Amino acid sequence: MITRRSFIGQTSSLLGGAFAASFASPSFAAKSQPPLMMYGPPVGPSVTLAYLARHGLLREAAGGDVGFDTYMSPDILRANFITGDWQLAVSPSYVAANLSNKGLPIKMLNIMSWGMLYLISYDKALTSIEGLAGQTIGMFFRNDMPDLVFRRVLKEKGLKVGKDYQLRYVGTPFEALQLLLSGRIQHCVLPEPAATAGLVKAKKLGKRLYRSLDLAQDWASVTGGKGRFPMAGAMVHEDLIRNQPGFVDAFHQACVTGTEWVNNNPAAAADIAVETMPLPASVIEQSIPATHLTSVRAGALRQELEEFYSLLAEDNPAIIGGKLPDASFYL
Repeated sequence: MITRRSFIGQTSSLLGGAFAASFASPSFAAKSQPPLMMYGPPVGPSVTLAYLARHGLLREAAGGDVGFDTYMSPDILRANFITGDWQLAVSPSYVAANLSNKGLPIKMLNIMSWGMLYLISYDKALTSIEGLAGQTIGMFFRNDMPDLVFRRVLKEKGLKVGKDYQLRYVGTPFEALQLLLSGRIQHCVLPEPAATAGLVKAKKLGKRLYRSLDLAQDWASVTGGKGRFPMAGAMVHEDLIRNQPGFVDAFHQACVTGTEWVNNNPAAAADIAVETMPLPASVIEQSIPATHLTSVRAGALRQELEEFYSLLAEDNPAIIGGKLPDASFYL
């Protein structure tokens, strides 16, 4: 079962309230919203959505303006998809599978991130998974996706948790980072943009942290294939597919061109995203290259998604709702 806490771990609690507040982020007044909105958590793929909304790239396909806003609560995401008030949102891919298996009328349209999990460390010399032997690593959300991915990668490298290395579990990425910044641990796993924000925060404190390992790259040791995993993407409500199929296709094509622009123009993209994401522009800009942004139809990635879901479910079947989604889930 995806709990409120575990879901937030992949979305709005990436930074943690207190940590985000330590950067003087602006606040935004409520604005009237266009009839059709895109929603996303304050993470990399949402930068692409902010760009699409700012430049009106979907206006013609939608027959009007299409807006964008961030969400901070899984309860809001779930409730609004149940009522049909929301029809298009970015979420972790396994969350979309879980909600679909629980009966929500949603489909996975595309994948927009090939993984954004990192091992952050004080050890400049740490450059391989094997270097973690005998170490203690901070980890958040036990038995959730980051934990399952990390443990699986180390297992494939011959390292067994509790024997060859230790995990120190905490409630949120913020708590893991606090342990790291205080010096109580020397390494921790963090998602983007928390990893980038942590590097920035450490520098302000006169400390030096390193982005030592990219788990997306190390995932090849698990799959035997490409060093990536389909971490997050856009899910759509069945009503939108039924009522505006042309828009759904146009949205994906806009994601393709929008993602390319964001990857090539991180500073300009951050200036746009800062209007809706509660992060400093400098952190957004620096996190973009580390988010592995992409835009690939879910239908073209069905096998890869099913392999990812199956590997997660080996250790926690409930994470995807107990089964693989039906074939119709992948658009």
